[in-house]
Amino acid sequence: MDIRAMNAEMAAKLSDAPAETPPEGGYALRVVETRGRSTGTPRQVPLAVVARSGRHYLVSPVRDRDWVANLVGTPECALLSAAGRQECHAEEASGAEAAEVVATYLAAMAVPWAIKAFPVAQDATPTQIREHLPAMAVFRLSDKDKR
Repeated sequence: MDIRAMNAEMAAKLSDAPAETPPEGGYALRVVETRGRSTGTPRQVPLAVVARSGRHYLVSPVRDRDWVANLVGTPECALLSAAGRQECHAEEASGAEAAEVVATYLAAMAVPWAIKAFPVAQDATPTQIREHLPAMAVFRLSDKDKR
């Protein structure tokens, strides 16, 4: 099975499930819907939503993911679940904030292939992570209605 088919299957399962709230210092798998850069077509991808300091984030170990480019182009997105849509706005985080989020995500992660995708070790400090941030993407999510 290719990655697109695998993502579509996982997104369908997660979309039919109740929305899981990520625990502080951890993450929950959710379906994130972005808009395609060229077509404007909705694109759904299963992603980990990371909770840190009362906020929610999306993290990518590399910037060359389609969903990253979609959010850079159009920061409006939605979290999907059986309960419906939660409209969000995604803003890129940087510096110390982004490094702390990546460290939080890595500390909570237990999936070996996901950990290996990052350009830093799982136990990297925020200071070590900061030098690699230009290659990664971190987005802070906010409710679209509460902006």
